[in-house]
Amino acid sequence: MTAVLDIRNLSVSLPRGGAGNVPILEHLDLTVAPGEMVALVGESGSGKTIAALSIMRLLPKGAAITGEIWQDGMDLAQADEAAMRRVRGKKIGMVFQNPLSALNPTRTVASQIMEAWRVHEGGSAKAARARALELLGEVGIPNPAARLDDYPHQFSGGMRQRVMIAMALACSPQLLIADEPTTGLDPLIAKQIMTLIARLRREHNMGVLFVTHDLSVVEEHADSVHVLYAGRSVEWGKAKEFFAHPRHPYSEALLGAVARLGQARLQNIPGHLPEPESRPAGCRFTPRCPYAQADCSAAYPLPSPAAGTAAACLYPLPAVAQPAYAAAPALPATPRQFPPQLELRNLAVRYGGASGWFGGTKKHPPSLADISLTLGRGECLGVVGESGSGKSTLGRAVLQMLPYEGDVLLEGRSFSSLRGQDRRAQRRKLQVVFQDPRESMNPRMSIGEVIAEPLRLKGGMSNADLRARVEALLASVGLNPEMAARLPGAVSGGQAQRIAIARALAAEPEIIVLDEPTSALDVSTQAMLLNLLKDLASRLALSYILISHDFAVVSYMADRIAVLNAGRIVEMNETSKLISCPQHGYTKALISAAPQLRPHLTQEF
Repeated sequence: MTAVLDIRNLSVSLPRGGAGNVPILEHLDLTVAPGEMVALVGESGSGKTIAALSIMRLLPKGAAITGEIWQDGMDLAQADEAAMRRVRGKKIGMVFQNPLSALNPTRTVASQIMEAWRVHEGGSAKAARARALELLGEVGIPNPAARLDDYPHQFSGGMRQRVMIAMALACSPQLLIADEPTTGLDPLIAKQIMTLIARLRREHNMGVLFVTHDLSVVEEHADSVHVLYAGRSVEWGKAKEFFAHPRHPYSEALLGAVARLGQARLQNIPGHLPEPESRPAGCRFTPRCPYAQADCSAAYPLPSPAAGTAAACLYPLPAVAQPAYAAAPALPATPRQFPPQLELRNLAVRYGGASGWFGGTKKHPPSLADISLTLGRGECLGVVGESGSGKSTLGRAVLQMLPYEGDVLLEGRSFSSLRGQDRRAQRRKLQVVFQDPRESMNPRMSIGEVIAEPLRLKGGMSNADLRARVEALLASVGLNPEMAARLPGAVSGGQAQRIAIARALAAEPEIIVLDEPTSALDVSTQAMLLNLLKDLASRLALSYILISHDFAVVSYMADRIAVLNAGRIVEMNETSKLISCPQHGYTKALISAAPQLRPHLTQEF
């Protein structure tokens, strides 16, 4: 069977400042057969997206490509722009990570789907519109005829991703490249998107190159896996064999970092992914590898094939090895007891109103309704639900960031009864870590100034004391104190999230609201951050309200979980009980959409 994609010895270098071109991706060999899904995985910066963009020849100006990219008898690496325009959309479709930025906000979805079809097929506007209607129905847009002339902002995140898939399928391509298509989507929507892609590839016998860092989705859907590390292939082969017995130490470490129910601790990968300018000789994982030997640094290892996979490693793990996540320790039979600290009584939040964003004379349906719960001192309460369920609204109400009905009591004192200095002092005990830490930082302030801001507001510290405290806070979250001089734009996503945690700790809080703190992080960075949060909670006696749509992350962190649906708590229980024996249908649906949790279910639903 002829492959729909055959990459041979592909290398890509990109211009980096005044240093000339720097190799980003090196010596990649990869094939995709008709109807096959190949997952390209690895940490952020490993070269996954560069590989995908190379196939489409959408690399930045100045990029240099060597090697071969064969598709339907043509070497795309040698094709000119005119030839590539005939390939893009016709033979290869691509779904980008952020559909809102990939779609034109000034044009209807119908016009954007029609454009791709008419460019390649040359049909009439009427035929193109009929094709757009057919495609919207095929990808599961409800009432597609009524949505044809809607604009991208009128669709939800999941629906926008379906529109992107419809555009990619307009000309029935042989290959679909899906670059992180489920990142940022809640589990129910992500499951729908992956089920849709799986159905379409079966029906159209279409090959799929699935670029992702979500190994749980890969395990469920991919036929083959290709792991990249620092621009080089480290392991590749059949997905079933890869997950049963990873043979490269990096693959084992990645799987050990995936959050699963019952784990006492996620596996941290020590050190950091090397920058392209400073990649080590030999095996690039050597500085972080627990099995490294002296000769690992001599030359890049040749592939070692066995049992359905091949590993570029001098000392591969045995094919019968068990992955790091296989044996999860049992959760404690007796739940921990926490003295009450925070209490919500009949909390409700309404958006809209006749006279402004909030309030007014007109009563609107509440975004939150009748929320009553307690948070114990030292407890982590997980709050889960799909997008729009009211999770973030709940967190903002607790933080006193928006008006609400009902009562929020901290240590028995209601915020509604506090004024002036007493209220400010009580609010300092509540801090937040936002989903996108960079968006919550002033880009013109240094990291040190960002962390010191809460300390300056409190007052009473000299500049020398402030510098010492900032350095101590950076060290407490595992960062070099020298980072205080950098700007927010000069740090990675994982570093930015740790800086946000350090800023929250500066106010010496008792409770931290964590609003989707790991949603944009790859699996290894996520594991590091979750372990850090657990360590800080133990060392500083912190309580957390962890808001997330990732049930697996919440199950690892939380003592109890509250499930929100349409602004109401539909179920709340200890983590192990809620996951092993959910009572509400909505909870069951959320858990069924989380592949990491399904083996632990005790009921059929």
